[in-house]
Amino acid sequence: MKKILTGLVAAMALSTTVHAADVSGTISFTNDYRFHGLSQTMGDPAVQGSLDVGFDNGVYAGIWGSNVDFGDDANLEIDYYVGYGNDINDALSYDVMVAYYTYSGYSGEDYDYLELITSLYYSDFSFSYAYADDYGNSGEESHYLGVDYSYPINDTIALDLHAGHSFGDAYAEDYEDYSIGLSGSAAGVDLSVAYLTNDIEGAKTDDFDDDTVVFSVSRTF
Repeated sequence: MKKILTGLVAAMALSTTVHAADVSGTISFTNDYRFHGLSQTMGDPAVQGSLDVGFDNGVYAGIWGSNVDFGDDANLEIDYYVGYGNDINDALSYDVMVAYYTYSGYSGEDYDYLELITSLYYSDFSFSYAYADDYGNSGEESHYLGVDYSYPINDTIALDLHAGHSFGDAYAEDYEDYSIGLSGSAAGVDLSVAYLTNDIEGAKTDDFDDDTVVFSVSRTF
């Protein structure tokens, strides 16, 4: 997987030498940072930010960060990513990205890992597949399949539906996660609210896999 990241970075360096770059940044706040349906902050709020650079040829790269809380020593997640996206036709497009997830706060432990993420977009639907061959530096594989649908209610508000399936040796058991919500923008600020649930067995009282409502607000500049 690390060879894939090295190859993509090299390809980006070669292919962007004569293309103008578009740089943007985003800062956001959420009452619960969720990843693949599970809380990364034990149900607590998170402040997040990103810095991205994109090129006319479809190549992009960026860095993203958030506070985290897994009930251990981790306190900060910093992700680095590079990818490429393009149109197949007027209705169909794709994206391929490699992300490197890093976690600060541990003493003598390393849970950093690489993930390959592919996405296909058709009309208001998006389909994604993510694969890590060393999830959480555990030596075990993880897979994630996601389907999303966004229906524009009007010019500023959309109805968002999501279903995901997590599986692989890295998980004690496979599980599905679902969400339904609304998203929109006003005065240059992006807003969203969604109800999240999953089918993980057992009592959901640990702020990790509880059903919950997630609010978020962000501003891109």
